[in-house]
Amino acid sequence: MRRILIVLLVACAAAAGTALTGSTLAGVAQTPVETPLTPMADTERAFAARATEVGWKQAFLEYFAADATGFEAGAAGLARDQVAAQPDPPKSFSLVWEPRYGDISSSGELGYLTGPATSQSPGRPARHQVYATVWKKQRDGNYKVVLDVGVGTPRAAAFAPGLVRAPNPNRFSGDYDDRTPPLAAADGVLNSQLRLGQERGYRSRLAPEARLHRPGVMPLVGSTAILAWLATQPAFTLGDTRYSESARSGDLGYTWGTYQIVRPPARAGGPRRVEEGFYARVWTRERTGQWLVALDVLQPQEVVKPRPPATAKP
Repeated sequence: MRRILIVLLVACAAAAGTALTGSTLAGVAQTPVETPLTPMADTERAFAARATEVGWKQAFLEYFAADATGFEAGAAGLARDQVAAQPDPPKSFSLVWEPRYGDISSSGELGYLTGPATSQSPGRPARHQVYATVWKKQRDGNYKVVLDVGVGTPRAAAFAPGLVRAPNPNRFSGDYDDRTPPLAAADGVLNSQLRLGQERGYRSRLAPEARLHRPGVMPLVGSTAILAWLATQPAFTLGDTRYSESARSGDLGYTWGTYQIVRPPARAGGPRRVEEGFYARVWTRERTGQWLVALDVLQPQEVVKPRPPATAKP
């Protein structure tokens, strides 16, 4: 969770200082346009603003749902418990983030937001990230975070001005039959295909303007850029669906699980690198009933370098 927290913290900070609109960041005041995303995005902005008032830790405890999931120390658990175990942040620490892109189910109870995030401590360079939060409407009608992940980027990530809703011209409207795969099944099939190759696995499974967030890489947007980059990456060694949830309207959902990738040696003759961690995916459903990936994030927990096999002494 610490790695995720730093990511989230970075994400959370970005909204605090610049959490009005994308045009505000550019220095041009505009009247926000009301969209189905507005109530959820307003909650995210309030979350970010709250973090500047009471610190990210307290704000996370207030805006995370009781059953929100967090990833920390190689294990998945209740995010609020993981946050509570973190030391209180210094008052000098700055964390700012802002929602700039996302989508919400037609039923209005489940959605996601993503955008730029920046964190900074006095005397140190700013750290840039992109965050992603999954929001769910609670029984009291308020939105709470149920999953929050983020990755570091080499520089500040660019987003279109304002708050943009993900395009979905063929949005699912409830017409499907028993042959329509449930979300967990779609996630499991993707994980199986990823063991044969990442580019092969995601091909034909990406939504319009899909986003791929990977640590240390600028966000990849659209199938052309995503598939070209994935063609350079090794296949998954393991992929296991651990959780799935979809909206009542059946047009949007999210999954998370564990993954493993064995990467080639960093240098000739060196040991292979085993990357393990968690993935989080947001899915949208097409009118045909098929699920497509709208947002995909890897959250590595650690990189294990196996020892080379022992050699017998002469």
